[in-house]
Amino acid sequence: MSAVRTAPPRLVLPDLASTTREGALGEMSDQLAAAGAVKDPAALAQRLLEREHLGCTGLGGGIALPHCKWKGIDDVLLAIGRSRTGVDFGAADGVLVTLIFLLISPVDAPGLHLQALARVSRRLKTPGLAESLRHAETSAALAEIWREADWVPAEVHG
Repeated sequence: MSAVRTAPPRLVLPDLASTTREGALGEMSDQLAAAGAVKDPAALAQRLLEREHLGCTGLGGGIALPHCKWKGIDDVLLAIGRSRTGVDFGAADGVLVTLIFLLISPVDAPGLHLQALARVSRRLKTPGLAESLRHAETSAALAEIWREADWVPAEVHG
C-alpha cells in the first residue's frame, strides 16, 4: 500500500518558529503551498484548526498528527515539522509537541485517509524513531530517517 507518499525534504520543516498550534499549522500550510502541493495555505490552516476543535491531534509524547481531507489533491501528502522549543497542542499528557506530522488526503478517498492515518500511527511506534527525528541535523536527514522507518515485513503485503 502506498497510502502515504514519503515526505520529501521540501515538505520537512526542521525548525518551526511558531510556538502556538495555530502558528505551527500556518507555517506548515505555507510550506505545502510553497512546494506547490496546495493553492490556499490560509484555508488549509483554517481547516486544520477546525479539525483540532473536533478533537486534539496531540498524541502524547511530544507528537501531533493533525490531518484533514482537502480538495485539489490526488494523493495523500505528509509534511513533517519539528519544533525545538515545543508547541502546545493541548495533548492529554501536557507535553509540548516537538514533532508534527501533518497529513492531508483527497476528499473523495475517506478509506485512503484512514489507511494513511493508521500507517503513520504505526510507524510512529517504531522504537527510537521520534528521538532520531528530533536529533536529525537537516531536512534531508529527517526525511531519510522517516523513509527508512517505512520497512514493512513481506508477510504484511500478502
